[in-house]
Amino acid sequence: RTSVSEGRAGAGGAWHRTQRATMATCAGVSRRLAGGLHALLSQASFGSGPGFAAASRSLAKSRGDLGLALATATTTTTTATASAGPRGTSHAPPSSGRDEGSPGTSRAYGSARTEKDSASTTYDVGCSSNIRWHESPVTRDARERQLDQRGCVLWMTGLSGSGKSTVAFTLEHLLQEKGKVCYVLDGDNVRHGLCKDLGFTRESREENIRRMGEVAKLMANAGIVTVVSIISPFAEDRDRVRSSLGADFHEVYVKVPLSVCEERDPKGLYRKVREGKIKGFTGVDSPYEAPRSPEVTLEAATGEPADMAKELYEYLEEKGLLKF
Repeated sequence: RTSVSEGRAGAGGAWHRTQRATMATCAGVSRRLAGGLHALLSQASFGSGPGFAAASRSLAKSRGDLGLALATATTTTTTATASAGPRGTSHAPPSSGRDEGSPGTSRAYGSARTEKDSASTTYDVGCSSNIRWHESPVTRDARERQLDQRGCVLWMTGLSGSGKSTVAFTLEHLLQEKGKVCYVLDGDNVRHGLCKDLGFTRESREENIRRMGEVAKLMANAGIVTVVSIISPFAEDRDRVRSSLGADFHEVYVKVPLSVCEERDPKGLYRKVREGKIKGFTGVDSPYEAPRSPEVTLEAATGEPADMAKELYEYLEEKGLLKF
């Protein structure tokens, strides 16, 4: 342990010495550059004579010397930093939290991984290699303070025809009227672009939910009240998103009996299922796993969309999410 500590201390001392020497070199060249610029400006009043040309050559040399000094500073500082160890850049993506500007570490981001004794600042995430999280100087708190609200995700789940999208867009309109920033990520809408390469197999549904969760996470970190309206039939997939988003995740169960949804049938899907034209339809021949303990349950069989949107608005107010 002693030898390791001494090694780090020695590396740290080398880092300081390199920094001081580099700063001194840059300062000297900067003084010469300033002097050359002063001479050039003095000669400029006399036109393009020999003095002007000489001052220009002196300024060009000083500028070249400064560029060389800065390049040397970058090289030596990087080498010293790598040797110092603790002063180097972290190899791991930042942890989640409201005081940070990043989405934080989640299952989707994976674990940071580096070679032993490597000075690399990149790591592997899933199938991607040699990448690194770039931290923004604009924090999440700064964004939320500007918007006077807290970023969050209302995850609305329920059977097809339960009214999720109708309530979601009604809530978005209500929040907009109140001067709040809200956006709805609707399951059908997202399949027009981001998820148009996915079908409705178990694996495709899982990937669909993962993508929706990651987009919602980014939007919540931008300070936006994000409403996700999607069937998301499997509890495991929803729990995975909850684990990724932490306290930002608020599950809303739009509870409507299958018989009512089938009677409504706004897209004619239940009719096609009964005619045998659609297979693997949630609630009929594919399971829907109702939430065990959602933050909000909307009994939407007889309620009006405006009333349910107001209930969600009041929930957001009660949780302190509509003010900074």
